[in-house]
Amino acid sequence: MWELYDRLIAGVPEELHVKRAVAGSFWTAVESELGVGVSGTAKSMTRPPLARITLEGAPLKQVAALSKSWNFVEASIGVAALNAYYNSPEIAKKNGVLFDEGDDRLNDPYIVYRNFVRDKKVACIGSNSTVVESLLKNVAEVSLLGEEFGSFPVQAADYLLPEQDLVYLPCYSEITKELPRYLSLCQNTVAVVCGPSITMSPLLFDYGAFDLAGLVITDADMAFESACGTAVKKMFAAGKKASLRKKPVSEL
Repeated sequence: MWELYDRLIAGVPEELHVKRAVAGSFWTAVESELGVGVSGTAKSMTRPPLARITLEGAPLKQVAALSKSWNFVEASIGVAALNAYYNSPEIAKKNGVLFDEGDDRLNDPYIVYRNFVRDKKVACIGSNSTVVESLLKNVAEVSLLGEEFGSFPVQAADYLLPEQDLVYLPCYSEITKELPRYLSLCQNTVAVVCGPSITMSPLLFDYGAFDLAGLVITDADMAFESACGTAVKKMFAAGKKASLRKKPVSEL
């Protein structure tokens, strides 16, 4: 189960370092020489932190390894560090991530699949459920999972996800270590991982992802203002909606 994380961590260059980092109450941000990576901040510590390092000045790869921590706040920092590399504008472009077309709607994971899901089965886990329900309930058969947001408990994932035509997975599952399992359940469906925490690497295609709908930060200072709590709602304004797809939607 660690293979995906180990491969992502291994891909971070040794020479990069953390310039600044903050874990706010809602957002976490890590900056390296290449750019800023963000993630949502986990709401629960779950276990005592394992790291005994000063983040600023530390090797980015070392901080990215915290993505494997079972302390989820610590893991949020690790995922943000992964994203400081993979989701940086330079590396994102090299990997084929689309984020600078001028119209963010082209990378909106709910708009671009609207025609594909017509009269099909769609499932969504977590907080994006409200968006999926409002946009697709009159188009597709929609199943929402999550005690707070859905009509099914998350434990229904093992039974429902393999039956779907398209599944929206939450980016926070990378922090909580649920992502590899969710992707394994979506081998015969279109799996779209949504949100700014997702690491936009084509490596995720090897594990069942079809579309990574994330965020490329283009305004570092605004991102850190948002993470520090002074402009929480401006995180999306600090970057561009981005998408990395296994193949064009038109080919589905």
